[in-house]
Amino acid sequence: MTKASDIILAARRAQNGDSKPPDRVIMACRNAILVHPSEHTRRAYIHDLDFFVRSISYGSNQGEAHVLLNLPRMFRREHAIAYRDLLRSSLSSRGRPLSDGTVNRRLAVMSAIFREFMREGLVATNPFKGLTAGYRCDPTPALSNEERQRLLDAPDFEAAKTRSERQRRLRDKCLLALLFVHGIRQQEARLVRTTDLGTNQGYYTITVKQKRNLTIVHRLHPKLHHYIELYRGEFMDGDGYVFTGLARNGNSAPGRPLSPQAIGYIVERWAEVAGIKQRVTPHVGRATVITQALKKAPLQVVARSIGHASIESTARYDRNRNRMDQAIMTYQDCEL
Repeated sequence: MTKASDIILAARRAQNGDSKPPDRVIMACRNAILVHPSEHTRRAYIHDLDFFVRSISYGSNQGEAHVLLNLPRMFRREHAIAYRDLLRSSLSSRGRPLSDGTVNRRLAVMSAIFREFMREGLVATNPFKGLTAGYRCDPTPALSNEERQRLLDAPDFEAAKTRSERQRRLRDKCLLALLFVHGIRQQEARLVRTTDLGTNQGYYTITVKQKRNLTIVHRLHPKLHHYIELYRGEFMDGDGYVFTGLARNGNSAPGRPLSPQAIGYIVERWAEVAGIKQRVTPHVGRATVITQALKKAPLQVVARSIGHASIESTARYDRNRNRMDQAIMTYQDCEL
């Protein structure tokens, strides 16, 4: 069966003159999805469209291509609400409920497609306009300061008995520090190059490429700068990616950035060594940094430092909101 993504990608080839001009519906989908500069984002959006078309064509004998081509004619607000409810009850590949962020992204993809339909004059209204799952507290757990310190201390490169083990531990220590001290996203950390390191106003810095093709400059922890320079001096020849594979095969080979799976394994491995009982993923580092920072700085400052476009995104990570010792005591000036 032809997938919706196959049709969209065929439209790109058609626009380049390889076949007949594509339908306006297909071109609207293409314009909404394939304009993003990030390949990672495009893949996610195409996957979301496939999920949508597969979901609404379930039980139909017309096929996904027919459903996609007839979206403007057959889809209404009540169908969009039903799709939102379906997403809320769906499970991920790991058997867990979809996060609010995933639900909202999939709704936003369809909203963008219907906006293109409106521009093409195919529909009068956008049935997905304003439709969201509604953000709750992000379910990603945060480590305590004591747990975070144990994790950072786990890869003791000074105790390594071989050169290869020293290299692995020193690399992992730098990677863990970026994730759990600076709150850098996994995708951003794996693509850090030596040329991204620098100085600004007398401080060591690292420039990180974020989502939406933006960049942010982080003030680098002095000890982390020392460890990265130590790693470069001992194990790197010239410029390149800092966090590369050490094996001679697989996706994370020397000179190539670590794969997301490899980074996840590194984090889980050292969390186990540190004796942390809960499951620790790279994203736990971001939740930990935001939670700890919000104890000392206002929400707006933390959002800007972490690289969030909206303070609402930062607030979702706040694990301090239910602490009674930080509650505002409205009764403190009253006598009973």
